[in-house]
Amino acid sequence: MLGVALSLAAAMGFAGSAVFARIGLQHVRPTTGTIVSLLIGISITLTLSIIFHQREIIALSGIAFLWFFISGVINFPLGRLLNYTGVSKIGVSKSTAIVGSSPLFAAILAVTVGGETINTLMMIGTVAIIGGVALIVGQR
Repeated sequence: MLGVALSLAAAMGFAGSAVFARIGLQHVRPTTGTIVSLLIGISITLTLSIIFHQREIIALSGIAFLWFFISGVINFPLGRLLNYTGVSKIGVSKSTAIVGSSPLFAAILAVTVGGETINTLMMIGTVAIIGGVALIVGQR
């Protein structure tokens, strides 16, 4: 249950972030908003990481740093820039719903790269995601 509660809290945080980004993006370009957001996020995250997890960070292997680096480049600068650009062009509700289709891409990568298997519920969820995105994108 704790995992579900934390996931819902994260969803609320991401939703709030999109709304505040939309407000901020009325005054700056998405690239500027991304840079400001990343700098603030890096400073807070780095400080908390060093305070609470310094030993674990030092103990990480080089390959772990490489994977986290790749994930960080894809997720934070590139993902946030594309997200902010989408928010500025089509609005929060459409953009966040489309970004919410990330489980579809996560499932594809989990199967092709991570060696996971697909089950019936996963297929039903994937079809629901595709249908939802089609409804949102088809809206005028």
